[in-house]
Amino acid sequence: MTTSLGLLGPLLQRDRMVGRLVELVRARSENPPGEEAEAGALAARFCDELGLDVAVHEADPGRPNVVARWTSGEGPTLGYCSHFDVVPAGDPALWSIDPYGGHIADGVMHGRGSSDAKGPIAAALEAVAILKDAAVPLAGTLELELVSDEETMGFRGAGYLVEQGICRPDVAIVGEPTSLRLVRAQRGANWFRITTHGLAGHGSAPERGRNAVKFMAEIVLRLEETLPDLAHEVLGGPSLNVGTILGGTKVNIIPATCVIEVDRRSIPQESPEDVIGSVEAAVELAKQRFPDLEATVELLFAGAPFEVDEQGKVCTTVAAAIEEAVGRPADIVGFRGASDARFLAEAGAEVVVCGPGDIATAHTAREFLNLDELERSALIYALSFARLLAPA
Repeated sequence: MTTSLGLLGPLLQRDRMVGRLVELVRARSENPPGEEAEAGALAARFCDELGLDVAVHEADPGRPNVVARWTSGEGPTLGYCSHFDVVPAGDPALWSIDPYGGHIADGVMHGRGSSDAKGPIAAALEAVAILKDAAVPLAGTLELELVSDEETMGFRGAGYLVEQGICRPDVAIVGEPTSLRLVRAQRGANWFRITTHGLAGHGSAPERGRNAVKFMAEIVLRLEETLPDLAHEVLGGPSLNVGTILGGTKVNIIPATCVIEVDRRSIPQESPEDVIGSVEAAVELAKQRFPDLEATVELLFAGAPFEVDEQGKVCTTVAAAIEEAVGRPADIVGFRGASDARFLAEAGAEVVVCGPGDIATAHTAREFLNLDELERSALIYALSFARLLAPA
């Protein structure tokens, strides 16, 4: 059987898909604090209704990760991973509608999670339904990995499934809002804490102490200097952001300590040692101006970058599906942020990221999803699932 848009397109049921999305959006699943139980139960129910083999795994009580498999014959495992946790809606006054109402107007759904990432989940569920209705044969296992905790870096969600050996797909598609662009590379996320150690004293006699804030100011300036001059064709260069700073206790006391947290984004040309070395190099440069500077550098979190071959099977297959569903060649891009794709890549999967929705409005009070784009996403997923698991 040749799996084509002409075969699958007529089987898409928009009302069925949008109905699932409405239910998912109305199931509040804010993280933090990690209230994903209701949304996880819905995802498990939807998978069960599709006739999939469903299991729920919890790294923490009440924080489900749904793994639903469709196995048909011998072949590889194709993972589809997306998340049903959402960032908090925040101040209700910022929203023009109820962020958890599943509000639809003029073919657009508005609300928290509509695109990030309950829309991609609804599209993937519809893709499975289309393939089931069309009786498309598969050779291998289609594995839906619908998880908690992505919004707080995923260690209790996709990271847990990989760490425990529950999910180890050969190839994978991760559902995130990419405006149906195909992401073939992702930057790494590395978080550091730097602490400078000084000597407290009276603010009227600064020469009698060692000012930890002054030391830190020099380090912050040097961090930009030690950022390597590198570039990746779809990711751009590495970057850093000093996100927090805490120092001193009172205006007339020489500060004995100062602490910053640094978000350092890396690209595939850099090794973990390169990233750590560039931060430590900034401290050493600061010591050239202040020889009595003392500082400690702690790596709080490290997520590796990844890339896949643009001519590899998963990239070319999904790109072709996008072109058929959208009517133009796929835009192949890099992802500057972090996603659960890194866990699957580190486990050895050839992984890409693609989904409906605009990442620029995710995490804002303007989050929305165009339902025509949701339809196209479901067809992209259906074509990709069928072709990546096509019998020889």
